[in-house]
Amino acid sequence: MQPERDPDVPWVQELSGHPRGECEAAIAEAQGERRLFQYISREHASEGRDSYVEIDAPLELHALTRLLRPLHVVEVGVSSGVSSAYILNALEKNGRGTLHSIDLPAQSRPPRNPGKPPRMSWSLPPGRSSGWAVPFLLKKRWDLRLGDKAAVLPLLAKELPRVDFFVYDVPHRDPVTRVELRDFDPLFPPGAVVLVDHGPGGEMCSALRGWGRTVGARPVGRSNLGLYGVRRPVGSVGAPLRSRANVEKTSGVD
Repeated sequence: MQPERDPDVPWVQELSGHPRGECEAAIAEAQGERRLFQYISREHASEGRDSYVEIDAPLELHALTRLLRPLHVVEVGVSSGVSSAYILNALEKNGRGTLHSIDLPAQSRPPRNPGKPPRMSWSLPPGRSSGWAVPFLLKKRWDLRLGDKAAVLPLLAKELPRVDFFVYDVPHRDPVTRVELRDFDPLFPPGAVVLVDHGPGGEMCSALRGWGRTVGARPVGRSNLGLYGVRRPVGSVGAPLRSRANVEKTSGVD
């Protein structure tokens, strides 16, 4: 695992709606989480690989979680759990919130040629489960669900009172993603952020562009990555805002 060299502060600012100075401070805080980075790096190295495919912007994920202070984060796609760990660490610092992650584990097969990396770069090492690189102490705010997103996402959409941060990091097809965003749309309150990762250099999918058009917001791309986000405009129609006491009662947040 290589440290992120060039975090995109303007991207965080535009998605969070916070002043530049606060975004810079949030990124700097994420960069200071050296023990977390070192732990994940050691876990990856113990399996003989430098990295597993994840969103290549863990610092921005941490910063957005700190700035948005979400009660409910939904993450689709986990692999070793780099993104999960950074989001969970930020939730712990916030002192509130739950990460609901969905993953369909793909196990590595022994390579035919020794030393050759597995065909699927997100596949799990033998004997490991989804999120195996996440530190144990961060898992108390983690609702990890294993299974096909086609089955799990609809159930989650019925259970949660709202979703403040939605992170979509799996190979996807526009017709399916379009339906999934539509199903979760009533749960996204004003100010909620939706991220979709399209892989290194990937172009934005029509599903995210269409959802952004529906809510009246322009998707914003993270520099040099195929990562795009939309922030639901404040004042738009979304999940009804509830009092802090009622939301935390339904979410089980301390």
